[in-house]
Amino acid sequence: MNKLPPVERPYGDSIGLTGDSAYMWAIFLMNEADMNEDYIAYDDWKSMVESLKPSPGKAVPAVVHYAKLEEAIKNYGVC
Repeated sequence: MNKLPPVERPYGDSIGLTGDSAYMWAIFLMNEADMNEDYIAYDDWKSMVESLKPSPGKAVPAVVHYAKLEEAIKNYGVC
């Protein structure tokens, strides 16, 4: 297992993640799925990575609410 990304939540929000934190977690989970040869999960996480990927002219979301992402983070014992 790789080093876990930080869980960063926006000020005053206990259920969402910052856009940067969600992006880092999605990359981490995509790589974990790839190493475990779970190609269905890999495709799901890759899709999320692509939607969160920073690019010129696209604002980084202040808060991201993905139930699947929150559940995956909980599975790693991080709240």
